[in-house]
Amino acid sequence: MNLTLQRCLIHVDREAVARCPVCRNYFCRECVTEHEQKFLCSSCLQSMAAGVKPARRNAGRFMLVIRMTIGLAIAWLFFYVIGQLLMLIPPNVHDGSYLRNLGQ
Repeated sequence: MNLTLQRCLIHVDREAVARCPVCRNYFCRECVTEHEQKFLCSSCLQSMAAGVKPARRNAGRFMLVIRMTIGLAIAWLFFYVIGQLLMLIPPNVHDGSYLRNLGQ
């Protein structure tokens, strides 16, 4: 997504100028710090200073794939059931002979 359309995670009224490469969130100038030629947010910088490896969003990507798979399965099931219900309609309804027989 375009950086100019993003807003700071902390200050929602400000335009984002950088995206933290660790947590992948957008921040304004006040909320990022340059560290080893990267702009990091304060929480990721604190985690690095404490020696804790910051959490990455790999689990989020995995969950996205799972949600997409479940969504596709639900959509397939929905259209399968609709197709089965449409196949239960007698053929004479489709060709209009059902309505002609009602008029006689």
